[in-house]
Amino acid sequence: MAVDNDLFKELMRRFAAGVTLVTFNENNKFGGLTVSSFCSLSMNPPLVLICIDRKIVSHESLKNSDTFGINICNSDQGKLAWDFANSNVDKNELIKSLPHTLTDLGTPLLEDCLASMECKITERHEGGDHTIFIGQIENGNFDENSKPLIYYGSGLGEFNPN
Repeated sequence: MAVDNDLFKELMRRFAAGVTLVTFNENNKFGGLTVSSFCSLSMNPPLVLICIDRKIVSHESLKNSDTFGINICNSDQGKLAWDFANSNVDKNELIKSLPHTLTDLGTPLLEDCLASMECKITERHEGGDHTIFIGQIENGNFDENSKPLIYYGSGLGEFNPN
């Protein structure tokens, strides 16, 4: 018998994860959301994956896109991560208000992040109540001097190495 939702959430809160802002362009309207379900998948070809709840509004827009951006938050971007997680914030206007670049494929990538990468969607898979989006990294950049923003126990904070 599988664990119930409350225990599942408590178990997952014990896993520290980096924080990403996923950005995309659906018919010239920018969208975005905060995602901690992100990981590398393959070195050759260079693949990553994100897992997105099918109930959230951004899901359908992302599903209709060909690319997405992964913007890894630095330790100073906690408020921005909460803004991208807030369903009452217009992501199109938010992205337009932030320093960003538009790639040749039309993906908005945020400036001032720990790292940013453009991914071409190669596969979509159903996984429970989520869709797993697999993306091939087409280009990217990073900042050697920034520190990561970490999500743990429903909160955001800095990473302090031993």
